[in-house]
Parts: sequence; structure tokens; C-alpha cells
Amino acid sequence: MAERIVIIGGVAAGMSAASRARRIAPHAEVVVLERGPAAAYGACGLPAFVGGQVPNLDALRAHPEEFFRQQRGIDLRTGQDVVEIQPGRRRVVTKDGAGREEATAFDRLVLATGAAAVGLRGDDHPRLFRANTWEQAARLEAYLRQRGSRGGRAVVIGAGYIGMEISEALARRGLTVRLLEAGASVLPSLDADMAELMATAARRGGEQLAPVEIVNLARVEAILPAPQGIGLATSAGTVEAEFAVDASGLAPNVGLAAGAGVTRGLTGAIAVDERQQTNVPGIFAAGDCAESRHRITGAPAWIPLGAVANQQGRVAGQNAANGPVARYPGVLGSLVLSAFGWEAGRTGLGLEQAERAGFAVGVERIEANTVAGYRGERRVTLKWIFDRQSGRGLGMQVVGPPGTTLARLHAAAVALTAGLRRDEIEHLDLAYAPEVAPVYDPLQIAAHRAGR
Repeated sequence: MAERIVIIGGVAAGMSAASRARRIAPHAEVVVLERGPAAAYGACGLPAFVGGQVPNLDALRAHPEEFFRQQRGIDLRTGQDVVEIQPGRRRVVTKDGAGREEATAFDRLVLATGAAAVGLRGDDHPRLFRANTWEQAARLEAYLRQRGSRGGRAVVIGAGYIGMEISEALARRGLTVRLLEAGASVLPSLDADMAELMATAARRGGEQLAPVEIVNLARVEAILPAPQGIGLATSAGTVEAEFAVDASGLAPNVGLAAGAGVTRGLTGAIAVDERQQTNVPGIFAAGDCAESRHRITGAPAWIPLGAVANQQGRVAGQNAANGPVARYPGVLGSLVLSAFGWEAGRTGLGLEQAERAGFAVGVERIEANTVAGYRGERRVTLKWIFDRQSGRGLGMQVVGPPGTTLARLHAAAVALTAGLRRDEIEHLDLAYAPEVAPVYDPLQIAAHRAGR
């Protein structure tokens, strides 16, 4: 009888695990159980769908679901809510939309249950929306279509990268947006001085984009009734709007794992080793539900990002299929955001993170051109964080106009992974062409100045 590999969750990590397991073990049964109505879609594209830059949800699919069933031989089952894992009996129990329960046996199991929104009190309000999943984005889009193109006021709760993207999406649809953030600055994953550059862009608005009002230190404490919409009691006062979108944060979705005796790590996510193996033999975990190791500090880290989920999923799928041992080496937390006509990105440690980790931290923050001066101006602000004792890079953040950040983020991520010193970065043999790159890249300039 063929072995059966069961994967719970059918988005980034889950489908990566399933596809890898199928390639490694062509004769095994590979079963994916997805709670929602759709699988194998790019969740990171949901804000663009809300903003009208993606024509429909189907455009976010990596492949139609039938492709996985027919072309890859993966038994993909949507609308299957796993309600219990029974490790001793090597089976999971699912419930479908009609409430029917069914047990599915497994030889090995991959948990790819993702992350769940951190709930607010009264979060069942009909005018409160989210946009983290296919169903949530579809509900928000249906409401926006129904209300039409008239103006109105919307509130977005949480100014992380999803909150910033949703704020821009709603502004594109002609709404006046108030963005509430519990912390002192937007984009908590960036240092405050770098995040303020993106906040300025949001407040400024732009062509066909109304300015966004940002309210910091505004923690939402309760949802209130309102005559024509929704009310929010916050630490900065009461706010009313036609509707609100909650982007206030996520937490690893570990309820099923905990019920099965799977250990959680220091971050609250599922503890795994480099093979994505949990403490329970034969059960692996990957993606937003799983912990990782930070490449700079070596400490446990929980960084829910799509690229991380896909890479962890491939490792988990290969090991669940008993292929050659695969190992996931850890994360830097590299991310880039494009919103309000600007880009912002980071990789490695921020300033406070580096200080908490005990490094002798040095910082070089510069503004520099990304083309030769006689070809115009496309300036970025770049912040290089390094260890003064060893000269080793610890992190980099960059904010600039479109097309100026990604190459620098990629170069910095490679430098951090390789443990390059300041002088090695300064003398990297990078490409130069006046219309696209200066003689000395801003990353090299920051490394040079750090040496002074």
C-alpha cells in the first residue's frame, strides 16, 4: 500500500510541500486539506486586488486547482476544516461545510496552518473587514462593489506593511482613509526614522491618491455601535467611519498543533529543527505557523513572509517524503513594500534588535543617488547597521522611489548571509552604468563611511 503524506493548509507553504513531496515520492499519496474555498494563490497580492490593480481573485492563483489534481497527482481538497490531529492513531479528522466529519490516515504529516488575525473585541461587526485570506478579500471587495464609487471614510487598523498596502488600495478607490497604529510609528519592522519616510509619502498622497491621515499611539480597545457605520474606541479617542479594515496583526495558528502535543517555541510558533521536524516523529511544520532561526543572532524567530513559507514548505515536503535530507538555514527577514509611490525594504536586524542582541552597534545612514549625477536624480535613503568590533554587517534598510531598493536589498542579503565585513562590501565588484547605477553604489558608500 502506498504511503500517504497529508498536508494541512493549501497556500504558500502547504502547496510547496505538496509539490516537493510529489516530486520526491512519485508513488506516494499526497493529500492537501485546505479549510478555505481556494488554494495555491498569492496571498501577498490581496491588497492589490482590493485596490483594483489585480482584475480578479483568480489572477492570484499559481495554477488552477485541477492542475494540481490532474497534472501533479496531488489530492487537493478544499473546504476541509481539520478539527483534530490524532498522532497516536496517525490520522486527522476533518469537517466539511455540511458538518460531516471524516478521518484521513497519514504516514507523515506537514502542518502549514499559517497565521491568524489577532482578534478585536466585537470583531463580528458587519462593517469590520480583513484582507488576509481569499474569503476575507472577497467579502471586502463585494462590499466595496455594492457601495459603489461614492466617497466616504474608511479606517484601517494597524500600519504594518499589509495596513499600508490596504490604505493605499482604499485611497485608490476614492475613499478618505484614516490609518490607526498602536505604536509610535508606521511599519514597526523598520526603524522609526526610516518608517517616517513612508509615513510622509502616505500623508502626501499623490496622483489620484488622496492623502492618508495617520494616527499613532492609537490602540483599538473596543468596537462600538455607530449610527451609520462602525465606531472604534482607541487610546487616542473615539473614531467613527463607514467601515474598518483590521490589519492589526497576526499570530501563528497553532491550536491544532498544540492539541496534538506539538511543542511551541519561544516565539509562540511551532518549534522545528532545520529539517522542519517537530517534536512529534513524522510531523513537520512550515510557513507562518512555524518558528525559524535568525541567521544573524542564531535565536528563534517568527517572521511570517511568503518567501520564507515557500522555502520552508519545500524542505518540509522533501523530508516528509523521505528524500535526501533537506535543511532550512534560517531567515534574515528580508522584505520590500511598494506603496504611495515609494518603496521601503529591510533585511537583517534593525537598530534596536541589534542592540538587544548585544552587538557593539554602529550605524551609517546616508542619502545617495542611484544614477550618475548627469543622468538626473533618483535618491535613496539607506541605513547600514554593523558590528563595530568585527566590521560584520548586521542589517540594512532602504527607502526610495520605485526601482531603487530591490537590487540593494538583494546585495545586502547576500552580504549578510556570507558574513562579509565592511571593507569587503566596500570593494564589491558591482556593475556600473550611468543611467542605472553610479560608480559607487549607496551600499558601498555606506560601508566606506562606516570605516571612518
